Amino acid sequence: MSIVEIAKLAGVSHTTVSRVINNEGSVSPETAIKIRAIMKEMGYVPKPPAMRPGPRRASDVGFKTGNIAFLTSSESLKILINSPIMANVLHGIEEALASHGMSMVQGAVGVKRPLPPIVAKGGVDGVIVWPHLDDVSSEAIEILRGYKVVYVMSGASERLSADRVRVNHGKVGRLAANYLASKGYQNIAYVTPSSLMSRINLCDRWAAFSALAKEHGLNARQCVIEQSHFDLMEIDKDRDLLIQKTLEEFLTQGERPTGMFVTCDALTAKIYPILKGLGIQIGRDFEIISCNNETSLLAGLEPRPISIDIQPEHIGRKAVEQLRWRIFHPDEESQITIEVSPKFL
Repeated sequence: MSIVEIAKLAGVSHTTVSRVINNEGSVSPETAIKIRAIMKEMGYVPKPPAMRPGPRRASDVGFKTGNIAFLTSSESLKILINSPIMANVLHGIEEALASHGMSMVQGAVGVKRPLPPIVAKGGVDGVIVWPHLDDVSSEAIEILRGYKVVYVMSGASERLSADRVRVNHGKVGRLAANYLASKGYQNIAYVTPSSLMSRINLCDRWAAFSALAKEHGLNARQCVIEQSHFDLMEIDKDRDLLIQKTLEEFLTQGERPTGMFVTCDALTAKIYPILKGLGIQIGRDFEIISCNNETSLLAGLEPRPISIDIQPEHIGRKAVEQLRWRIFHPDEESQITIEVSPKFL
């Protein structure tokens, strides 16, 4: 398959296809969408910029291989495989790279997992990291310092300073608090796994949630579930009993809330049967608003809760664009954090 064949299928010239591949702005959005759809359907992936014939464009400067590495910590590998939201982030990364004719190399790193050989030998142009590099050796960190790096869906890291792209946690908290306030609930709760607070810095969500609740004159309380995100993705009776015990204790302290914001859909799926077992009828005496919009985790819940969409695919695409910008501007010293606004569907 060549761009000439793609052009014939799209009913345009091969020059137009080339412009779409190179992201040149002289093609109408409708035509560009049509061409990319045909490329995807036919399985056509353009060559990396460095491998294309002809003179190098100014936009290709800084790219030698056309490869980007996506690295995750070895301890988070199972979460990456099982998490619907991270699958969507990766999809956004892949789509953005494909639109630039680039490819992605994936690898897990940790104490017993060295950098992938292609990364260690300089075979990529840049690196996207999720969620951290806490367990990577000092030697690996020194190698990564030679690359431009962007963290995605992550908090700050002291080991390797880099740009980051993440959801705007403050807006998530405000969206949730505003929704519960609009429903007239006076006592509301914020429920979160402990690991998410430490790893992804979700304290910004609670600060925004509690501040807005105070503005509305609402009583807001926080309940921290001592579970990791990976724990929530597994079926484990002992862990489920711990969630139940923590939630029961929380609900008996002070006035029982009638509106609750749960910071991730995986925890929401665990909480639903616990509340029903306590005789609480969700949708009548109690309402839950969730977060992440992970359809597969919410599909069996009745009534299905509203879930805030943090736009993971958009976050993935933004991570690629920020990494490309950083490669184009190697002398820019200030680190940049890009926050993507959440929304209700």
